[in-house]
Amino acid sequence: MLKGTVGDGMKEQEIKLIAMDMDGTLLTSQKEVTQKTVEVLEEAMDRGIQIVPATGRSVNGLPKELTDLKRLRYCILSNGARVYDLHEQRSIYKNQFDTDQILKLLEAVNPYHAFRSIAKDGKVYCYKEELYRLESFHLGEYSEEMIRASRTPVEDLKEFIQKEGGTSEKMTLFFEDQEERAKARKELTECGLYAVVASLKNNLEISLHSCNKGDALAHLMEHLDLKKENIMACGDAENDYQMIEAAGIGVVMENGSDEMKEIADYITDDHNSDGVAKAIEVLALKN
Repeated sequence: MLKGTVGDGMKEQEIKLIAMDMDGTLLTSQKEVTQKTVEVLEEAMDRGIQIVPATGRSVNGLPKELTDLKRLRYCILSNGARVYDLHEQRSIYKNQFDTDQILKLLEAVNPYHAFRSIAKDGKVYCYKEELYRLESFHLGEYSEEMIRASRTPVEDLKEFIQKEGGTSEKMTLFFEDQEERAKARKELTECGLYAVVASLKNNLEISLHSCNKGDALAHLMEHLDLKKENIMACGDAENDYQMIEAAGIGVVMENGSDEMKEIADYITDDHNSDGVAKAIEVLALKN
């Protein structure tokens, strides 16, 4: 597999869909999409290429720069728990916890000192008391402002889930202590019920064991009758791993992890230097 930077030894493939992670990939450290990147995304859509955000976020966490793109139709949400059609406002694929499963997970994480939230029906719910003391979790790069804007507080998550029923997309935990985070990851992974990944140095994102962005991308490809060679994917972190492998062309950011760079076809500039836009220009818009 080629490990060159974007522009070296390009594969000759017709790209019809580009899936891209958001945090650490499409978005800058300020959680923004640059004007340069917006212009390149629009040019790709002008050429009939589907642009697909593939994120750990719920639909209400998509940034305005993307939702303002009227031709943006599909998105992969909550690390693959949901493939959503923005035009028809409906899910075309779900891989989610049922009520009993998410309640069992909530009980399993109770011993940990962590900020807990559950993505459900396009919103993200958290304990009101934990949101009040958000500063104590030292979220760092994952800004408190974005957390507060995207979370819906409830008095008791367990009671809320029991009352609402239905399905839940994923659970996210933020930790103060790295040793406790490592312990939680080990225990939750070893039980064999969950897919446990991290998108940031202080979080864990927990989904059903079979849930990941690559699985969701495969279902979207089937829905659109596309083949692997028509797909390009961009990412930086371990929750992008299966998506990068599922694509005909896998692009990893310069700021990505070493593990991700090992499986990349190409490495592009970092997320603060329009890396996604540069990769699209060279690999998908070159003709």
